[in-house]
Amino acid sequence: MNKPLLIVAYASLFFFGITDNARGPAYPEILRQLDLTNTQGSFLFASSSFFSFLLSLSSSKWLRRMHLHQALRVGLSLLVLSCLFMGLSAQFLSPAALIMASLLQGSGMGICGVTMNLMVDKASPQTLRRRAFGGLHATYGIASLIAPLLYAQAIGFGLNWMHFFYFLAGLGPFIIFLPLGPKDKIYSRPTEEKKVAPLPKSLLLTLGLSVGMYVASEIVISSRLVLYLEQGVGMTNRAASLYLSAFFLFLMSGRIAVGLFHFKWQGPTILYASLVSTLVFCAIGLSSYPVFLSLTGLSMSVFFPAFMDWLAESFPNDFQKVTSIVLSGIGLHLVAMHLGFGRVAGHLGVVKAMGLAPLLSFLSLFMLVFATQRVAQLKKEKR
Repeated sequence: MNKPLLIVAYASLFFFGITDNARGPAYPEILRQLDLTNTQGSFLFASSSFFSFLLSLSSSKWLRRMHLHQALRVGLSLLVLSCLFMGLSAQFLSPAALIMASLLQGSGMGICGVTMNLMVDKASPQTLRRRAFGGLHATYGIASLIAPLLYAQAIGFGLNWMHFFYFLAGLGPFIIFLPLGPKDKIYSRPTEEKKVAPLPKSLLLTLGLSVGMYVASEIVISSRLVLYLEQGVGMTNRAASLYLSAFFLFLMSGRIAVGLFHFKWQGPTILYASLVSTLVFCAIGLSSYPVFLSLTGLSMSVFFPAFMDWLAESFPNDFQKVTSIVLSGIGLHLVAMHLGFGRVAGHLGVVKAMGLAPLLSFLSLFMLVFATQRVAQLKKEKR
């Protein structure tokens, strides 16, 4: 276990999570002060996701020139610059600075997303890898809970959202230059690579679609649950917000459990259980008991760390390539989510649009069936 490498990855994802989730609570004020429409605001989120997709997809090129810690510092520096431009956009009421902040945010997210997952793979032995991935993504869950609380505290002190992003920009260098770091330069792949058979493009596409649709279903619930409970169920904003908080608590608790405890089940078994239970919870939650929509946080929590562990186990020589494809798939699905959900809700209503969550989970399950069968077939062919 390479603890310094893990600490750097975890601390970096915490900062990543804070910056990623800081835009949400500031979003209404950003639109108001800069006189932007909801469509323009959605474009800003979509542009970040698109640039994250581009940087993830091109990781094989830039990782040839940088070791992992160096690449992570570049990604974190871009996130710091993004926070700085967010503050400048408020100070000078500049939409151009806001656009630049979104592009820098997406670029930093793309670099950090690939690099941190590769660092965890390099830092942990096979027996502890799933727990290490669970701890990594639990860190993001903790950051997603803390970010709105920090923002609310800053506003409570009478500060502007500009000052909050300046604070994050000042916090970044402490993460970038952590005194405790890996002593050796660790690259994403060995210097002397073994020749391996190219992976079928159909398999890579199926893997990207499976995890991308899972993440999109998670985003539907996390970003639209309050809206659905208010407009579809008739709850107050305060009550609906409690359900969303419960969702994030379940999501974080599940990932912490993955990090602390060893589950004996194989990766595909956990993935199937996660998606099937999510479908059941969505069906109950949308039909009669909304609390089950919050419980989807628990069923969803294990999917991503188990998926990354399964990829590392199945493709030990191609993990970098597969990771870049998977994270690219996530980026594309997030672009589609930010641009598409509003239109679906506008035409069909919020209640029916919320049905996208179980639909995407079902499609993810459908793709996972094909992926697991193909991976099993490839393993037999290698034997």
